[in-house]
Amino acid sequence: MSWEQYQMYMPQCHPSLMYQSVGSIQSTMTTPLQSPTFSLDSPHYPDSFSNGGGKDEKKKCRRYKTPSPQLLRMRRSAANERERKRMNTLNVAYDELREVLPEIDSGKKLSKFETLQMAQKYIECLAQILKQDSKSDNLKNKSG
Repeated sequence: MSWEQYQMYMPQCHPSLMYQSVGSIQSTMTTPLQSPTFSLDSPHYPDSFSNGGGKDEKKKCRRYKTPSPQLLRMRRSAANERERKRMNTLNVAYDELREVLPEIDSGKKLSKFETLQMAQKYIECLAQILKQDSKSDNLKNKSG
C-alpha cells in the first residue's frame, strides 16, 4: 500500500485527539500540540486548528474512508489469487507425499485425509522397524 493510499484511511481528527490517556495511565507520547517544535503555521495542519476549532467548525471524525468498489474488487481478486496459489502448493505437497507412501491395491487416488492417515501409519511402521533393528544390533554386539 502506498503512502497516499495509507493516508486516505488515516483518521481525520484533531491532532490533540490522536493520543489520549487511558484511565489513570498517562501516555508518554506527546501530541503535535504538546511538542516544543509545533507551529500552527505548519503546512501540515489546516487553518481550522489555528482559530480554536469551535463547535460549528468541528468536523465529524471518521475512522477511515470507505474504499471504492474498484479497490475492493481488486483486493478481492488479489486475495483469491493468493488463496489459489496456496491451495496449489498444498495440493502439490499432497501429491509428493502420495508418491512416497506405499501404494494401496485399490488403485484410486487417496484423499487428503486418507493420505495423512496413511503417512502417520507408515511413519509408525518405520519407527518400529528401526527399534527392532537397534534391538537386534544390541544383541549381536553383546553376544559377539
